[in-house]
Amino acid sequence: MTKNNIAMLFAAIGVSVLSACAATDDTLLRTVPIGSGTSQVKPYDFVRCVKEKWTPIAGRVREYSPSTDTQAVSVPSGGYTSQSVVLVIAQASANGTGYTIYGDVAVASRYVTATHTCD
Repeated sequence: MTKNNIAMLFAAIGVSVLSACAATDDTLLRTVPIGSGTSQVKPYDFVRCVKEKWTPIAGRVREYSPSTDTQAVSVPSGGYTSQSVVLVIAQASANGTGYTIYGDVAVASRYVTATHTCD
């Protein structure tokens, strides 16, 4: 393999991983939200705060941008699927960041509480 082929292979793997995150979170986005709010900070800072608060709870936390104006933080399940168990979607609003939290109420209550500390 040439260096060019290796670079293309790594690029393809990276795109696949990022698209898998968004695809598996689509299931959560079709459910009823379990929380929402508005933070006074900008979306990037809000997402960083949420990730910092969720990491001690979950250990493994993903941060990504599903679109150009949206930031997301999710916690993947511990199983063989890459399905997320909780997800927060953040977008810029007039007063900072508006966000919506999706997930299983029984599992996600700790994450909802942690997210609200970033308001």
